[in-house]
Amino acid sequence: MVDYSVWDHIEVSDDEDETHPNIDTASLFRWRHQARVERMEQFQKEKEELDKGCRECKRKLAECQKKMKELEVAEPGSGKGELEKLQAEAQQLKNEEKSWENKLEELRKKEKNMPWNVDTLSKDGFSKSVFNVKPEEKEETEEQKEKKHKTFVERYEKQIKHFGECL
Repeated sequence: MVDYSVWDHIEVSDDEDETHPNIDTASLFRWRHQARVERMEQFQKEKEELDKGCRECKRKLAECQKKMKELEVAEPGSGKGELEKLQAEAQQLKNEEKSWENKLEELRKKEKNMPWNVDTLSKDGFSKSVFNVKPEEKEETEEQKEKKHKTFVERYEKQIKHFGECL
């Protein structure tokens, strides 16, 4: 089953054709667009900060687990106080990581429920411009044309004779 609910809330500045006569419509649309762009930038910045915090937490947890393994391998019986401290830190980091992941999940839900607008409805598949510009042709002299023709005839002599006989 296809979910068409995403089309229910689309922000398009041209929807309101009738504005109050005292309001400059073009300015109103510009202001709305600027506000929408600022909200999108703020949301993107918040998303990047959460991603950065989550990555940092995972890195710290990996370091802590690495230190714990090194302690277990190096001195299996001794250094219990150090090992217990690292285990407590690892547990705290796991809880922190879950908290970061929950925040990221909430942000994803918020992003999914955000209304679509002109800027987010579609994305460029590719962007490429090609100009078909012919380079300027230089005028060839009769001697150059003759030389070019002679090399052509020499190169394709067999094919020329074959097609000449076909006629």
